[in-house]
Amino acid sequence: MDKSRVAALDAGRALAIVGVVAVHLSFQFPNLPHAVTLLARMGQYGVQLFFVISAITIFMTLETDHARCVDARHVTLRFYIKRFFRIAPLYYVAIAVYGLISYGAMESGYERAWVLGSHGPFDVLLNILFLHALSPTAINNVVPGGWSIGVEMLFYLIAPLLFFAAMNRVRLVLATVVLLALSIASMSIGDCHGTLDCHVRNNSFSYFWPPVQGPCFIVGMWAWYGFRSHLMGTSNVTRRAAWLYFALALAFALATAALGVWLAKGHQFAPVLAACSAVAFLLFVGSQCDAIRDLMRSRGAFVFRRCAAALGRESYGIYLWHFICVYATFHFFAHIFRQTDQDMSIALFIVTVLIALAASYGFSRLSDRLIQGRATQLSRKLLSHVDGRFHPARRT
Repeated sequence: MDKSRVAALDAGRALAIVGVVAVHLSFQFPNLPHAVTLLARMGQYGVQLFFVISAITIFMTLETDHARCVDARHVTLRFYIKRFFRIAPLYYVAIAVYGLISYGAMESGYERAWVLGSHGPFDVLLNILFLHALSPTAINNVVPGGWSIGVEMLFYLIAPLLFFAAMNRVRLVLATVVLLALSIASMSIGDCHGTLDCHVRNNSFSYFWPPVQGPCFIVGMWAWYGFRSHLMGTSNVTRRAAWLYFALALAFALATAALGVWLAKGHQFAPVLAACSAVAFLLFVGSQCDAIRDLMRSRGAFVFRRCAAALGRESYGIYLWHFICVYATFHFFAHIFRQTDQDMSIALFIVTVLIALAASYGFSRLSDRLIQGRATQLSRKLLSHVDGRFHPARRT
């Protein structure tokens, strides 16, 4: 049961990280065919796929802990410990690593913006406290791509409250209405000057910040409560249902592309459409129908599953460290990439993405051994201590 569910989510993480790496490298290839460029730009919505998977994982974890722990405080404390030690150690190292890269770039005479945007000590502090998603200068200027980590950590802050508040469908609907209302109100007051006529620019603070991205977690929350058996691969579905999921994923992806890439309008709506596409894709991957099982039994599919599982497991580390590869290629090869024709650009782009993924995977494995492994051991000790304190209240 768990294997099917993990396989679906790992496939989603793998797709997300490949898309993110591809979009960040694509800007160095101005001679790519227009269609390839548009497809690469769609990779930015891998972040919303991460958000959906994160919401699903969070509520699954909370539900599992709630089944064995009577006290809500016990469940909540376990959740915060696990999430902090899963995210914070590598992120703190990333703050130091990219700080050194930024310092080295400046000392070498390069523009600071070549590495990161302008920021100060207070912005670093906000990143350490995981409050940087609330600041325009801190949200994405201390750690590249750090905006998504900040948004996730703010969602983690309220996730246990949402879990216990939404124990039935009525309260789930109420929680959804309240969160959406807060998002709309925040956008109206903060970026739309008191109106609902928003013009959110892509890759701006008003695009990155929680009111725009937060609804993606709501989509993931509903996906878990409505389709958990499908997501975990424990529910057999018909071939028609499986391909319906695929059609929905494609339709929402096309809508996302139309708004966020082709027309470059409605960036405040594109993340939600991308999240809906993500859910449909995960439902398709998790479908247990004969057509899907037959498709995945070939030798090529086996290799693909192994690669997807590896990328999925290391997706967080790859996300943090792939920017090193992006900077390196920009520094050493950008002038070469700009001089290639379309066919050569496509070949070099594919090779560069594969090399960046492989190198980032290696960095992730190394940091996992040196840092994350020790953090996991410490979190287990803390969890054992917390379980011991709540032992009289635990279910047998």
